[in-house]
Amino acid sequence: MKKHDFSELAKTHKSVRMRLRYSALAHFQEGRSRTDIAKFLKVSRTSVNKWVSQYHQNGLVGLVDKKTTGRPLRLSEAQSLQLIEYINEHTKNDKGGRLVGTDIQLFIAENFGHQYHLSSVYKLLHRLGFSWITSRSKHPKQSLEVQEDFKKIFQIKTILKIPGHISLGKVDIWLQDEARFGQQNTTTKLWAKTGSRPLAVKQQQFEYAYLFGSVCVTNGQSQAMVMPYVNKDIMHAHLKQISMSTAEDRHAVIIMDGAGWHTEDLATDINNVSVIKLPPYSPELNPIEQVWSWLRQHHLANRCFNGYESIVDAVCDAWNDFISDSQRVIKMCTRDWMNLIN
Repeated sequence: MKKHDFSELAKTHKSVRMRLRYSALAHFQEGRSRTDIAKFLKVSRTSVNKWVSQYHQNGLVGLVDKKTTGRPLRLSEAQSLQLIEYINEHTKNDKGGRLVGTDIQLFIAENFGHQYHLSSVYKLLHRLGFSWITSRSKHPKQSLEVQEDFKKIFQIKTILKIPGHISLGKVDIWLQDEARFGQQNTTTKLWAKTGSRPLAVKQQQFEYAYLFGSVCVTNGQSQAMVMPYVNKDIMHAHLKQISMSTAEDRHAVIIMDGAGWHTEDLATDINNVSVIKLPPYSPELNPIEQVWSWLRQHHLANRCFNGYESIVDAVCDAWNDFISDSQRVIKMCTRDWMNLIN
């Protein structure tokens, strides 16, 4: 069997557990007894015997723990599917309220005859692919049918918007939106000692700034402006930013919502830019909304600002950090329905 440098492996491996095993074998290789090794590393002699035996039988692979599947589910496959269907149907209620662990615990007991402890219900839910997450608000007038139709005909809308000599392969898809950041800031979840409730200062002042942001899911480019207010002239200037960053032989199609300053004539004097409006009440169709959440979670939440300039500096730093990784931009904002080349 090939002789390995266990001392070096013990220094470089990321896993503390594996470093301990490599250290034991390094001492064994040097001729120390298994009893001495166990005392020195403060582990049982049985563990040392096991590691040495596993290495002799299978080499380095023998030292790696095998993945375990855990205890099998008490529910049959059919029962698991029935439970998943029940949760999907009852997760939200038009009359208000939500499913909680005790509801699912009762459903399992009544329908399958299994008595689950509440903590076991939560483990079961995770194994079935569910998480306890915050729901997203939607407008009462929102139409899922209209949203699906928009996705299906997005390619046709693009063809109708771009000049006739431009092929779909020469089109860059941009997503655009504005977000307000300021002293009336958000607080977010954070890691802290169990049982504690960390305090985060929430300012009462009203200074704020608007971030006009755009990202290109075709190549990961981005453009942004931070301004004290919003209007059509600023929006037009922002579109010119996108125009100047678009290659000469390409055309930019910009997806945006129907805000009052997003007028139909915004890009009439910009030859290489076209605008496609989202259906009403459909912010989730614009993935740049996730960028605003990312900026808040990673940089802008749970903090105070001295004034407008302080807000602008913080927003610029946050945006620059986000766009520093073009692959992150593309991965976070790309959706299958945006693919123009089938």
